[in-house]
Amino acid sequence: PELLDWLAQNFIDGGWKMKRLHKMLCLSYVYRQSSAVNERGAAVDAGNLLLWRMPLRRMEAEAIRDAILATSGKLDRKMGGPSFKLFRYKVVNVAIYEPLEEYGPETWRRSVYHQYARGIRDDLLGSFDCPESAQRTPRRPSTTTALQALSLLNGPFMTQQSEFFAERLRARVGDDVSRQVAQAFRHAFGRSPRPDEKKEAIKLVEKHGLPALCRA
Repeated sequence: PELLDWLAQNFIDGGWKMKRLHKMLCLSYVYRQSSAVNERGAAVDAGNLLLWRMPLRRMEAEAIRDAILATSGKLDRKMGGPSFKLFRYKVVNVAIYEPLEEYGPETWRRSVYHQYARGIRDDLLGSFDCPESAQRTPRRPSTTTALQALSLLNGPFMTQQSEFFAERLRARVGDDVSRQVAQAFRHAFGRSPRPDEKKEAIKLVEKHGLPALCRA
């Protein structure tokens, strides 16, 4: 409570300027903490109540899908306009919604533009707790299920985007496997691979092909 009071007074004293408040928060020591665990911190505050490290949080379903598209290089960043559908609609006495099995360029937009239909959920979005549009969900659950791993490993969307990611790498660095691995890590994680990661990744590409690494 004391911290909130201080922040409120600081916000008022700063002329009610949000940008100033955001800058102060983002430059604070707590905000810039690493998520790494160390023995001393875990022994004193295992629950991280004092925020001695950055608490890891899973991305929401829509952000996961958008990140996959961004990494493969296929994310359509166009804003506004009609929404896209991840289902086929037809009427046979009653309305029938069937999930897509192939995804064209019109579906590569940010997930915020996805048109939802009651009673059907996309396999990837649904497995990561994207709520059904028929019900209000003030707070989403955060579950851990086998379907999440299966969707990311074997789903048609992931398989397609892995191929696109591999094409992006080949266009960028050619057929040199070492350079492909390094570039893949930069696109996916924003960093270079560690020596052990690079060694294992090269072995994976040589044995199963570049799309397998991209999917991983």
